[in-house]
Amino acid sequence: MLSKYFQIKTKTKKFDDDLLWSMGEIKNRRVILYGAGEGFVKLNETYDFKNNLNIVAIADKKFECTCEAECECPKEFSGIRTIAPAQIVNEDYDVILITNEYSKPILKYLYEDLNIKDKDIRTVFNEEVKDEQSNLNYLYKQEFDKTLPKVLKKLRNKKIVFYGAGVYLELIKKYFDISDINVIALCDKKFENANVSEYLGYKTCKPAEIKELNPDYVIMTTKFYINIFEYLHDDLLKGTKIKIKPLVRKSFWTLVKEIWK
Repeated sequence: MLSKYFQIKTKTKKFDDDLLWSMGEIKNRRVILYGAGEGFVKLNETYDFKNNLNIVAIADKKFECTCEAECECPKEFSGIRTIAPAQIVNEDYDVILITNEYSKPILKYLYEDLNIKDKDIRTVFNEEVKDEQSNLNYLYKQEFDKTLPKVLKKLRNKKIVFYGAGVYLELIKKYFDISDINVIALCDKKFENANVSEYLGYKTCKPAEIKELNPDYVIMTTKFYINIFEYLHDDLLKGTKIKIKPLVRKSFWTLVKEIWK
């Protein structure tokens, strides 16, 4: 089953532009594809790698042959010659194009196990935000796409300070529409000693300045927020009527697991 990350990422214009650009660059070079799973099949329906690239072979662990007698392992996949990953070093090629969305272990294998140093190795899935893949899948696991409309409705016409200026918020802004939230400032401890007036399109503030802004809500925009809630509730905003809520709602058991993890 294709992950949410795959489904969403492949629908973005940037993904399409980047892959078509990369395919154009390597069109006349000898290419080994790496990855022959469900994701490759889906991508191949759109980009037709065989007819648009000079494909030498497609590599995948499922093509590792363990036959002792007459071999019945498939010799082709989607009309492309198949090889086991270890056979890559015996092939005459210029580029390896990794179509698998989980490319890090494959890159590690190619660089460290196969000791490939002098070849052009490219990935189809390139993260624009740190931990993009894992965090996006996490957000959908928490059903953020379903709870967000309720959050937007609750915060309508309210003055909001976001607390947490990290990659988690950056990812949410990239893949979800939170533009209707009236964010009067983005707060983070890292702004205490930095001369930054704007971040991720928001006016910034230091934690000590939140009270002066007098927002209706401080919305925590970090992945893990129990400690932040305690800091805001028991210390920074103690004695105020400012409400503190997470942007991403989680079940009680999810919170328990994350506390004890």
